[in-house]
Amino acid sequence: MEPARHLVAFGQFRRAQRIRLSVAADESAFALALVEDPEAAGEWLNAHQPHAILVDAERADAAGVALDARARAQNARVPIIGLTTAANDLSFGDVFSWGGDDVVGMGGSSRGLVQRLRAFPRTAPQPPSNGRGTAVVADCDRTRRIVLGRVLRNAGYSVDFAVTAQEAADHAKTTGACLVVVSAELEGATPDLVKSARAENDKPAWILSCAPKSLKQNSEALADVERAAAMDGYAPLENVVFLANELSFAASASRRASARLLYGTTVAFRPAGRESDDHGYSYNISAGGLYVRTLAPPEDDLVWVELCPPRTERRVRLVGRVVWRRGFVAADTATVPPGFGVEIVDGASSDISAWKAGYRSFCEAVG
Repeated sequence: MEPARHLVAFGQFRRAQRIRLSVAADESAFALALVEDPEAAGEWLNAHQPHAILVDAERADAAGVALDARARAQNARVPIIGLTTAANDLSFGDVFSWGGDDVVGMGGSSRGLVQRLRAFPRTAPQPPSNGRGTAVVADCDRTRRIVLGRVLRNAGYSVDFAVTAQEAADHAKTTGACLVVVSAELEGATPDLVKSARAENDKPAWILSCAPKSLKQNSEALADVERAAAMDGYAPLENVVFLANELSFAASASRRASARLLYGTTVAFRPAGRESDDHGYSYNISAGGLYVRTLAPPEDDLVWVELCPPRTERRVRLVGRVVWRRGFVAADTATVPPGFGVEIVDGASSDISAWKAGYRSFCEAVG
């Protein structure tokens, strides 16, 4: 007999929600455990190896429970889903900030949750192989350290932590690291430090994580520095993998018809002609398409997507062709989180014009 796959759901769920969770677990061949407080969640994690974790993302202690799970090395590749009343920019932002992988609204049916659970591997995920080289991380925020460590390990890096920006630079030089990620909140973590470090040792790529208000200034200061970039430290931390890949493959990126830009907002999507939407979160966009983060990529090749283009509150609905999918599978060379890439192939002319105008305006804003 195949061993049970363990699913733990943290939260104080109402009776109707408990029934919905139980049905979803049964339909997906999971053994469900319901826990109500952080101490019980910790005890359960000590005694079991979860295959998936559900967290009531609207509880004040949701982040603590998720981060406790993420701090355990064996859970680095275990999917965490935040359960919310509705999936929106705020809920996705919260869940991603504490290491979650997706958001499912619990206001209606359990279809979205079942689709995700059924897509997970039958066996517990194996630890990453860390064959991509060493990444050095210096950040004063514990939450970001935990999440960044998980993101980079899952992308194939081994991760070392430094206390100060200068220590990160020195450590990268002595260990032969290939990537350095430093928070601008640390003393001395400036574009000048990056320039100096790159002049002394040009092997590692550098990413300066900063507040949104200083992103443009830091990006401009690093514009003439090879293999260095600034990043919004308050955006989903999976963005660091996108930037690391862009810095490593700058030549191929320059040959694209249009630049791929990091842009995050909630995306409603459905197979063309179907009745109801699922929800994901955009990861990057180009003039002719976008990549949508979700643990349940659609199986159909033609989809409708609805979202707000950059720098506007006007929603557009576009017809897209799914050009590639990435499910929740271990891949140390993955360049994107689980989800699907879409080429825009149709839509109302006003919606397509609004999309292209938003993209052009965004390109100008980010330089």
